[in-house]
Amino acid sequence: MPGLERTTRHRILVAARDLLVSRGVRRVSMDEVAEAAGVSRMTIYRYFGDRESLVREAFLQFAETLEAVITDLQAQARPDVDIFLGRIGEAVTALPAGLQAAMAELERSHPEAHAQARERERRAIGALFDLLYSQAEAQGRIRPGLRRPVVEMLFWEVVTGFLDYPALQALGLSPTEVFHTIVDVLLHGMLIEVPV
Repeated sequence: MPGLERTTRHRILVAARDLLVSRGVRRVSMDEVAEAAGVSRMTIYRYFGDRESLVREAFLQFAETLEAVITDLQAQARPDVDIFLGRIGEAVTALPAGLQAAMAELERSHPEAHAQARERERRAIGALFDLLYSQAEAQGRIRPGLRRPVVEMLFWEVVTGFLDYPALQALGLSPTEVFHTIVDVLLHGMLIEVPV
């Protein structure tokens, strides 16, 4: 039964998050979430109590996903950097486009929920970067001379914002294509050496 409970809760959160992002935080009703999740409205209230709790938990889900990646990777003695990047990619490419705009709306309509979601995201992204960087360093994968604060800033930009780059969306690039290109540039650079 606990597995079923977790699955139902997760299904509700994903449905709520996707609706809140696509339709707007203020425009989504509990009935719409129930229909999208395939549960009754009473089931949602049983899990979350009220609409505000559901909204908060739906926006906390990204941080929870990152925290699960951290827990899984910390359990490994020496997680491979490429596998590590793949896990991060799975987490960020599963997010719906428009999440950053929805977060801005959440900040206006539910400032406490927004602050809580952002703080958990910051902690999770910071912990992910620390773990990734330390593993890459231990495996001799960091190029000499790179400045860690610059690398960290780029990592934050990739994890928190690449889905909302409208120019890339307009070109029809999927989040997966964007993420893999970014990882390829991180791992191999952008330019090739030209023989002189």
